[in-house]
Amino acid sequence: MNSNLTLLNEKQLCTGALLLSLLLPLSVSAAQAGKTIMSRGDVVATDTATEALRNLKRRSPVYDVDIVNTGASGQAQLRMQDGALIALKAQTQLKIDEYQQGAEGGSVVMELISGGLRTITGEIKGDKGNYKLKTPVGSIGIRGTHYEVEWKNNELFLAVWDGTIELDMSNATGGGEGPVLLGKGGDFSFAKVNQSGTVTSLLKPPSELSSISSTVSQSAQGSESDEDTVAISNTEVSTSTQTSLPFLAGNVSQIVRDVSQNEFINEQELDSLGVKPLSELIAERSGSAAYSVLDRIDAISSLGAVSSVNMQMSVNFDRGTVEQGALSFQDSGGEWFAAFNGLINQEGMTLGVNFASHGQNLATGTIQSQFTNGLDRLTGSFNLQEVENPSVVAQGAFILSQP
Repeated sequence: MNSNLTLLNEKQLCTGALLLSLLLPLSVSAAQAGKTIMSRGDVVATDTATEALRNLKRRSPVYDVDIVNTGASGQAQLRMQDGALIALKAQTQLKIDEYQQGAEGGSVVMELISGGLRTITGEIKGDKGNYKLKTPVGSIGIRGTHYEVEWKNNELFLAVWDGTIELDMSNATGGGEGPVLLGKGGDFSFAKVNQSGTVTSLLKPPSELSSISSTVSQSAQGSESDEDTVAISNTEVSTSTQTSLPFLAGNVSQIVRDVSQNEFINEQELDSLGVKPLSELIAERSGSAAYSVLDRIDAISSLGAVSSVNMQMSVNFDRGTVEQGALSFQDSGGEWFAAFNGLINQEGMTLGVNFASHGQNLATGTIQSQFTNGLDRLTGSFNLQEVENPSVVAQGAFILSQP
């Protein structure tokens, strides 16, 4: 009887071990690459080895055998093991082939099959060729950066907000161009690439890039608070006082009424990632800071060459506002000028133009900006046009830093 009992126990143990191995295939065959810090709508991971499906919720792990899929209204944020943050847009497929952090910097191999993402890279950098994001037309290497990429209508759209990426179009149907640098190490920061590998440089972020919501809504999966997920604060701003800045001295009589009305400030949010380190820096910062050094400017006008570009912005961290800002430059039609202000929050800033002109003509337009490199720099773009003659336009992208 004891022998039969022993045999039965052995069979039960074997059966239990088999069931456990079937239920937990990832624990043996895959390594954890990161975790989910925000999930909205349909977000599913497919194990490429077993084809098993898992719904990703907040705190769910992702592995180096996963294809992460977001639905038509789905979005997700992933915090990778090296600290990188990846925000996935709706209708995106991202395949994680390899994500290993090691003593010599680690290795990253991912593939954007469809859709788009925005990422701030972590400790694993690409200076040794150990970071690769494959796309339908080629692969992207990075040198420590913040960039955005989207495959849409058989074209690849790219925006580099900080740092440098290198695009190798070896997968393009036409062979593509040689490696192209975008960002700080290249001639431009924004581009689109067609299926044959032809690169078109852009002076502002491509309008085709889909938005990424940075607010964690009530529909986001999971009810527990997560230290990595940051919600935007929409704080009303008092407009009773305005501080004049020296760089506006020559234009105050013309624009003081427009600026004092502060007509733009509202609750619209700038597209951003909700990165915890940045929110902490903003929360800890006090006082005001002037951003007045143009590290980079790419500007064009419908009337020809642009010159004498000046831009300054004053940020009040105590009030959470961009108190005043001004942009000016020259073309053959005269001076373009724009005065603007706005809000800052834990994710970035929202700006609005209060007054704009070109020569003697009224103008209108938009200015967008966000913090990069901690709080030391502002990266953004502008688009201006005359009110009476909308065909007269000027646009560009900038990087602005503190003195």
